[in-house]
Amino acid sequence: MNDRIQRLIVAAHAGDIYPKQVKVDYDAFDEKLSDPQRIAKRLTEYMSAQPCAFSDDNELVGMIRFDGSVEGPLFPRIGHRFFYEAAGKYYRHPQENLCTFEWQHSNADFGKVIRIGLVGLRAEIVGARRQYESDMKRLEFLAGLESMIRGIVNRSHQYAAECRRRAVDPATPPKRRAALLRMAANCERVPEHPAQTFEEAVQCLYFCFQFQPDSIGRPDQYLLPLYERGLADGTLTRDHAKELLQELFVMIHGYTPPSSGNADKGAESHFVVGGYTIDHRCAWNDLSELIVESLMETDLVRPQISLRWNQLTPRSVLRRMLDAERKDRNKRIAFVNDEPRIADMTGRRGMPWKEAFDYIMVGCNEPAFQGGISLGGNTVNIVRSLVRTLDGRRAEALACRDFDSFYSLYEQELRHDLETILDYSNRFNMLRSRDCNVLTSLLMSGCIERAASVTQGGATRALWCAHFMGSTNLIDSLCVIRQFVFEEKRCTMEALLAALDADWKGHEALREEILRDGRFYGNGDDLADSVAHRFYRSVAAFAEGRTDFFGHPLTFGNLTGYNAHFAWFGAQTKATPDGRVFGSALLFGGGQSNGKDRDGPTSLMRSVAHMDPTGIMTGDSILNLSVDERIVTDDESFEKLVALVETYFREGGLHIQLNHVSAEELRAAKANPDAYKSLRVRVSGFSAYFVGLAESIRDDVIARTEHKA
Repeated sequence: MNDRIQRLIVAAHAGDIYPKQVKVDYDAFDEKLSDPQRIAKRLTEYMSAQPCAFSDDNELVGMIRFDGSVEGPLFPRIGHRFFYEAAGKYYRHPQENLCTFEWQHSNADFGKVIRIGLVGLRAEIVGARRQYESDMKRLEFLAGLESMIRGIVNRSHQYAAECRRRAVDPATPPKRRAALLRMAANCERVPEHPAQTFEEAVQCLYFCFQFQPDSIGRPDQYLLPLYERGLADGTLTRDHAKELLQELFVMIHGYTPPSSGNADKGAESHFVVGGYTIDHRCAWNDLSELIVESLMETDLVRPQISLRWNQLTPRSVLRRMLDAERKDRNKRIAFVNDEPRIADMTGRRGMPWKEAFDYIMVGCNEPAFQGGISLGGNTVNIVRSLVRTLDGRRAEALACRDFDSFYSLYEQELRHDLETILDYSNRFNMLRSRDCNVLTSLLMSGCIERAASVTQGGATRALWCAHFMGSTNLIDSLCVIRQFVFEEKRCTMEALLAALDADWKGHEALREEILRDGRFYGNGDDLADSVAHRFYRSVAAFAEGRTDFFGHPLTFGNLTGYNAHFAWFGAQTKATPDGRVFGSALLFGGGQSNGKDRDGPTSLMRSVAHMDPTGIMTGDSILNLSVDERIVTDDESFEKLVALVETYFREGGLHIQLNHVSAEELRAAKANPDAYKSLRVRVSGFSAYFVGLAESIRDDVIARTEHKA
């Protein structure tokens, strides 16, 4: 990494590298315009009024933040007042101890803008007008998109003019003058026109990221043709490409200001490398390698990256990424498996391969598409269904003579809660749809074709998902009921319910017996695995043929994101048969903790890999694996870890992320945070400084079973 990039990184860490916002006074008469026309007009005025600021170290330009005076980028929901109204009532406020409103991630189709430019999008708008020539509402939306194009082009030309102004300054050194003139030429071409060089493509990406500052998708795929062309014709060197990528990463890191509560978190931007190509080949390439190398050289916490593994991924690539992960103190790397996710997309969800192969990761390990949105945003307490069965239908539960009859009773309550979850999800998305968006919508697949905002069903590439908190608690509780009540008859249902009513007080011996002898999920145990399969088949049966109100098939996951939903729900959930006491946090993710995965990482990973034969959990799902630091520092042990992860994926595992910090060190950090300010961990699809996490999240990270070398 050269001195120029190092200075940019230092500046990004030292303070806000983005230009200060300039307030704009808008014409009050704008309120008489339709929403898309008002938004586009005011955004254009806002962008035009902002300074074209950049340092003498920049070779890429375009940084801007929106101030909320107009509906701006979709991911941060800047200016989306109806969204914030809904969030004020539902965000971090559990409803019925079942559902909580959450954020949503999405990804602009940056590759498409690089390929066809805004002129290509304008041509699509002209074509869409012919389809909706008698639909004034849709025509107004298309007019807003076209006005947005003019505003964006004007903004890029402003930057070009500023570059030229600085270039003619007599005090500008000749080398910098040449760079400024090149930068001006880039801004005059992109994003208005298709990029012709790798540098233009990265400038286009850098500039357009401001309009949807979330994932950059699959840059190793959409940048590859111009990268290879530049190397072949001698207009690009590998070192220059690396500089451009690193400057891009500095900008992405810096988009989240130091004053933000999320400044230390990696999931503000998350992209992928590897995967499949459209013609079923392994997508890892020389640019994938350069992107990873470039990112690992930068001391940044954003963006984070996932390797998309598949059956064609060479072990050397998996090893290379695991090696990068073990050396990365910023903990930016995770791993996902194409095979189960694409199989579910092309099978149960009926997507064609040409769409399914191109999925990406956003946020906290949430699948989406380039030009698509993740319609998550509903985190749920799946344990409530069992509590309702044991409490609300107690007489029926006591009358059950075998586990099958009990499970049939439970399944009725499960379906009731799943219905309610879907209803809440639709309600949340209906509230979100009250906002119109033209800025991000311009770059989202389907919004021009449908002449509708991405918030209002315009996106054709969308994935729906609700996140289960406590699925492992639920499965373990069902296992205890099957094992202790019906099969081994160690206690009666009446005795178990009495223990739960008393929060185990006075029934400590039974709880200790359950914790000691329970056949818990995550140990390769046939009984536990069969209960997990049965539960997920029930969820899949509920979802079969159903969609959300936008028409997207249902899928589920188990991550928690930045917020401690698992603790909030647990605080309101009474004791459960797995030995959990009233008020204690639920589990999240696909694994175990607190020592219940007793048979080592191989059994745990085998159980997780096989837990869901239906594909219903190929939404926002994670597996946290904590390993002894010696496993990653000792080369022989590390090679075994590579083989273990590869086997896990070949068996069907969907995701894995690693921590290799000892529980003792984490406890020390909790007790003396000032001495451990730089300690980073993987949490739930994202990385963060350990001492800055909520206490309940820190406790969860500590509680994860640490697997020894």
